[in-house]
Amino acid sequence: MRQIKTFSDSRLDTQCAYCGKLPDTRDHVPSKILLEKPFPENIPVVPSCLECNSGFSLDEEYFACMIECLISGTTDLDKLSRESIIKILKRKKKLKARLDNSFINENGETYFKIEPERIENVILKLAYGHVKYENSDRKYEKPKHLGFVPIETLTEEELNSFFVTTELQKTPEIGSRAMQNMYITPEEIPIDNWIVVQNGIYQYSVTPTIGSVKVRILIWNYLACEIVW
Repeated sequence: MRQIKTFSDSRLDTQCAYCGKLPDTRDHVPSKILLEKPFPENIPVVPSCLECNSGFSLDEEYFACMIECLISGTTDLDKLSRESIIKILKRKKKLKARLDNSFINENGETYFKIEPERIENVILKLAYGHVKYENSDRKYEKPKHLGFVPIETLTEEELNSFFVTTELQKTPEIGSRAMQNMYITPEEIPIDNWIVVQNGIYQYSVTPTIGSVKVRILIWNYLACEIVW
């Protein structure tokens, strides 16, 4: 990722990116559990309280292991590809059993029973962090929309809509990464752009518009997420 020094109001760093309390530490967004070794340089970090920093850990483990099992179509450790996930599932027997029981076979068809609250909890955490990191802004209220689907289920029109660059109707926070990273077309139109944390593994986009903010995330080229305030 491009290293950018922010010049936004330092008072914006005096609150946890997730709950608004005084921060005790800093948190990676995305969590390293969603990335592959060797980890990229300059992984985004945001101010966080200790409670939030550790409070998402179990859901993030579930989330990462769930995606790997869905991509592989199994919980068989010999058929999974990510070593980090295999190590977690070898160590966390209850989590492995929980995922085993999530694959359900009915009438000759197999489907996976997700735990939507846990998935939404992780996606919302990621979105809060990306808004804070890119725009030096904070969002604590629940979004108007939070959706996630396997990218392979999207139609061509939906794919184009998901990846489309958007004209910015609102200038990002003065001095923020988003303002310094803003792309201006030859027609002098400011547009958003995608931030690639790790190629093929994790990328996101934050689009501030008048009255709303939209975050798009693509995880492991599998899960497409969209969050709108």
